[in-house]
Amino acid sequence: MSEYNENEVDEKGESTPESQDGKTKEELKLAPEENPVEKLQKDILYLKAEFDNYRKRMIRDQDAAIRNSNRAFTSELLVIVDFFDRALKHSTALKTGATPELTNFISGIEMTRHELNQMLGRFGVELIGQAGEKFDPNKHEAISQVEAGDELVDKVVEVFEKGALLHGKTLKPARVVVGKKAG
Repeated sequence: MSEYNENEVDEKGESTPESQDGKTKEELKLAPEENPVEKLQKDILYLKAEFDNYRKRMIRDQDAAIRNSNRAFTSELLVIVDFFDRALKHSTALKTGATPELTNFISGIEMTRHELNQMLGRFGVELIGQAGEKFDPNKHEAISQVEAGDELVDKVVEVFEKGALLHGKTLKPARVVVGKKAG
């Protein structure tokens, strides 16, 4: 059919106005129409899928927000862990020949440090930094290098401060000395 013309008439002599999308009423009747019930069912399925995706995204975002909300608090607790480590490092010399009271005091510090590590672990914190492990710039901060044998090249020789991962992401890198090839 040609473009709509007000003077255009059908076989009966009546004018045939076109709809907004350019089809006449007769063409709309002849075109295979989608069943309105099927269309609504498709729309409902689409909306249901969209809502499910939205719900999953909100749960994931909320979980990430909760995990990261502890980040600053955990960073502050790691300072205390470092203090315990330093105290225990210096206490080994005190233990030999110490009085029972001093030995018990040092044991109390060791137990407190252990409980603090356990508590941090329950909240997704993993302490990192062991002598002998391979140096990883994502987890370690090299504060110096020392010449070492072939077995310690690019490995941690000494740990000054332990680092930490929070839910698998580096919260604080371990401060370490790294071995390098002699010569």
